[in-house]
Order: sequence, then C-alpha cells, then structure tokens
Amino acid sequence: MKNVILRSIVVPLASRAGTALAAYLVAKGLDGTLADQFANGVLAVVLVVCDLITGKALNLLGQPREAA
Repeated sequence: MKNVILRSIVVPLASRAGTALAAYLVAKGLDGTLADQFANGVLAVVLVVCDLITGKALNLLGQPREAA
C-alpha cells in the first residue's frame, strides 16, 4: 500500500513540482545546474518526509511493514 501511494501519487507530483521550481529559478536568473541541484534536494526532502509519514500512518493502522 505504501509503495503504491508513493510511486503512483507522491513521486509524480513531487517530480513535477521540482521541475516547476527549477524552471522558476532559471527564469529568475539562477544558473541551470544550481537550479537542478536545488530542485533535486527539495524533491529528496519531500519524498523522505512522505515516506516517514506513510510509515507512521501504517503503524497507526496496525498494518505490517513491507520488507525493503
């Protein structure tokens, strides 16, 4: 369940948000490489937070954890 939520909803939304953020930063004059690095960092933080939240939610629901 957790992987389905992350792969089908969170990752595509976060990827598009990261692309939009990078495009905005390039339009504001930031170097393209730095904008990509910044957007990738923000994307990584968002995905880690979503992973932690879904893990906690599954624990509260009493569902077993999936093997990695």
